[in-house]
Parts: sequence; structure tokens; C-alpha cells
Amino acid sequence: MLRILRGGQRWLTALFIVAIGGVFVFFLGLGGPLSGRSEKTLVEVGPYRFGAAEFERVRSRIATAVQGQMGEGYNERELAETLDGLAARELVDTALLALAAEDLGLTVTKKEIEQNILLEPYFRDESGRFDRAAFEGWVDYAYGSQRSFLQDRRLFLLAYKMRTLLTRGAHVSDGEVRELVRSELEEMRIAFVAIDGTAPGEEIEIDAAAIEHALATRSAELEERYAEQRERYDVPEQVRARHILVRVERGADEAQLEARRALAQELRDQLAAGADFAELARARSDDLGTRDSGGDLGFFRRGQMVQQFEAAAFALEPGQLSELVRSDFGFHIIRVEEHRAAVLRTFEEVREELARELLREEALRARARERAERLASAILEGASLETAAAAAQIPVQRSGTLTRRPGSVVPGLGPAPELMATAFALAPGESSPRIFEVGNKLALVQLLERKEPQADAIEARMAEVRERLENAKRTLRADDWLDERREALLDAKRLAVNLESLGRR
Repeated sequence: MLRILRGGQRWLTALFIVAIGGVFVFFLGLGGPLSGRSEKTLVEVGPYRFGAAEFERVRSRIATAVQGQMGEGYNERELAETLDGLAARELVDTALLALAAEDLGLTVTKKEIEQNILLEPYFRDESGRFDRAAFEGWVDYAYGSQRSFLQDRRLFLLAYKMRTLLTRGAHVSDGEVRELVRSELEEMRIAFVAIDGTAPGEEIEIDAAAIEHALATRSAELEERYAEQRERYDVPEQVRARHILVRVERGADEAQLEARRALAQELRDQLAAGADFAELARARSDDLGTRDSGGDLGFFRRGQMVQQFEAAAFALEPGQLSELVRSDFGFHIIRVEEHRAAVLRTFEEVREELARELLREEALRARARERAERLASAILEGASLETAAAAAQIPVQRSGTLTRRPGSVVPGLGPAPELMATAFALAPGESSPRIFEVGNKLALVQLLERKEPQADAIEARMAEVRERLENAKRTLRADDWLDERREALLDAKRLAVNLESLGRR
């Protein structure tokens, strides 16, 4: 956790975290209200303390952003520790900015918060007018009270004001802008070879003697591997459930409470009579976060839901329908789809499996490296990459038009900034003997064609790129300030992060 809090992870921040800029981007649609409101402090920064509810809201929003960036490559389990760290870091940084804002005498008025609310399209009806009932219902549902919401917004707006102060005055020269525009508009086509260093379908025999030797001489390495992959072997009990929520507003009188209970019972009776759970949830559930998915909450562990909901869900058998479950949010009807028992495989049970995997991976990487080095040697002797690869019967891929604009990737290879930078420095037809590590692949490149941008195209993009460069300088300035403050509070023991109580490993 400290490695994320102590900086050195800016690439993660840039890729995953939506920068502070719009209030409602920060908090709307975050992990739903089923996250428990624990009194236990998870993140402490000076006088500010954040519990499970605040942490899970931020983590859920970051997870959504990460999933949007990674698409099909997103794996919640593999990224769990990173997501936890990023959520903790964002809470820490927001508190640091707010503390500095308070030291400068900055304030946030209730009117400022109200103005942001009034401008937010999420809370407007079909005619475009502000829907107070929708807003108040959402705040009550997600935060429990308007007071909690206002406290959260005050903290965020203080942080926003401080960041604005920190990032004023960023300036870039015309020369900087022009050079970046020219480099981004420059185009090329390349030929490249990508040798997979994992080759999942390729069989490699690992003999028993090699495994025994690894067990005898590399026990510490295997134990470290086991610890890194702990989630593969130590998985807590989980359930996957759907629910329908009939919300009960805070402060509801007895008559209102009974009316909502009757409605919930009517819905449960329909389900018991054979109604489709997902269809009924889409039509009638008050949980906006899960309604569109038919009430599906996915898999969750103990400690991730409010106590009443959790107790009922873990007591049900798959396919079983709960009675009405009362929580702070209203009445829930729960159906468990799947129940996974806790699984624990000890290091002693899996050590041979780990040794075999380690030796296989090393053998595959060595084989890939040997093939790549043969190509590099041929290029050093004067052959082109295409000629050398053809002689070695290694497939060559040709790209379409590539640029150096942010986010550019090589189709079939992925993000490869160092390879692309080298390719742009080559002469047409020239190959590079350098071997690039791109994910699990070893790659070599040959430049086929390069096209310089026209002057009018450069001028047309000057303003856009200037703004981007200035924003980048602002972000860098704020990150430097935050790194310094974070280190100071860590050293002074005024910053603490304790996520163990979440029950995640």
C-alpha cells in the first residue's frame, strides 16, 4: 500500500483516475448504497477520517474508469490491490488539498454546493427542470442523509479550489507546442515481429529432477510467488445474488412504512408465483445501480454489504428467495444465484505446481529470447527484419498508418512507446536490432515509410495541443506538491491507511 501512497505510480493515476474537475463526475454512480457504513476508520489524514462507505464509493468509481480503459482485459481480482491503493490514495490526496485550503482560509458555502447541484443534468426531469425529489431520494439512498452529502461535497470542493490555486500560471512556449504537434502528426508504417514469451498453447516438458531441484534451491522464490498469487489459493466464501429494493425514505411515518412493506410483499408474492426476477427488478426496483442489470449484484464477500442484507444472503441456498429484509434503505427481496465455499490451498499443497509453472515460464521466455536474438544478429549483419524473419520462418506483421498521438497503439502488439519512438528515428527501409519487451512479447521493428506533416495541419492543431501541454504541466505541479505533502504526513505519522478490516486479500 505504501508504494502507491509514496508516489512512483503516476502512470496509474494518469491512466485510471479521472482528474478533479467536475463535482458530479466524482461522486455520481459510485458503488451503490449497499456498501456498509462502518464506523471503523480506513484512511486517516490529519483530522479527516474515512470509513468503508467513503472508501467503497471512490473505489467503485475508479474501478468503473479502469474497466472503461481496459475493456475486455479488465480483471477485478488481479487489480484488487491496485484499486484499493488508488482509492486510498485519492482519499488521502483530497484530504491533503482540503487541509491546505483550510490553512489558507478558503471556504465552501452551501450556496456553492447548491449551484453545482442545480447545474447537474442527472437531476433534471424530461422538461429540463431540477427534480428535487429525485435528488433528495438519491442523496438519502447513497449517503444516508443530506448532512453526510454536504460534508462530502464541502471536502471535495475545498480540494478542487486548492488544486486550482496550485495549477495556475502554467506556460508553454510556441516552440514546445509546435514540436509536439509536428511529432504527433508525423505518420509512419512499420513491419514488426512479435514473439510470444508465454505461448500458452505450447507444451514444454519439465522433468521431475528439475522440479525437485527448484524445490530444494528456490523455496523462497516459490513462497514469494505463492504470496503474490494468494488469491488463487485462498478465496473466501462468496455469494452472487440479485435483489429488488423497495426504498423507504428516512423519517417515514408508520403508515408510509407499512405501505412500502405491503408493496415489497406484493412483489415477493409475484416472484414466489413464478415471476421472472430480472424482469421484475428492471421494472420495479428502486436500486438505480442494479436495476438495469436485473438486480444483479455480482459476487460479494462478507463485509461488503450492510449487516442485515449480508446475513440474509449468506443464509440462502442457490435459487432460494428471501423473506423481506429490512435495512436502512428499505425492504429487500434477495435471491442467491450461486454460493462459493471458501477455498484454501496451502503452500505445501501447491509448491510442486508453482515450481512447474515457474520452470515452464522460464523455458518459454528463454526460447523466445533465443529466437529474437537470432533476428537481431542477422540485422546487425546487414539483413532487413523482413528478410531475417522470412529465413527463420517467423511471421512478420505490417501496420497501417501510425502516429505518435497520445493513446496510439500498434495493432496486434498494443501500446509500445519505446518501439514506436525507435521506429520514428529510423530511415525508411532501416531495421533496428534492439529487442523490445512489450507485455509478454519480444518485438523487433523495421520502418517501411514515414510521412512529414504539412505546415497548415500543424497550425490547425496548435491551440488544442497548447491547452493539453498546459494541463499536463498543471497536473505535474499538483502531483509534485501532493507527493511532498504525503511524504511529510507519513513521516509525521499523521497519515494512516488500514484496509485490513475490509476482509480483502
